[in-house]
Amino acid sequence: MAFIAFAKLINSAALTADQRKELKSILLNREKQLKQALKDVEMALSRLGRKGRKSRKRKAAKGRR
Repeated sequence: MAFIAFAKLINSAALTADQRKELKSILLNREKQLKQALKDVEMALSRLGRKGRKSRKRKAAKGRR
């Protein structure tokens, strides 16, 4: 998905107060979504980076030979 800087494409001087408020709420919502997506990606990468645990050797019981 490509990122487009909407703030640079929109002439805020031509917007009404209600339109500016709506645009600001949309941009804040998008910012929250992007931050959550980054957290999810970082969590997934940290899970992939973990190494599996080596199984521990168990002592054999003396009477079972």
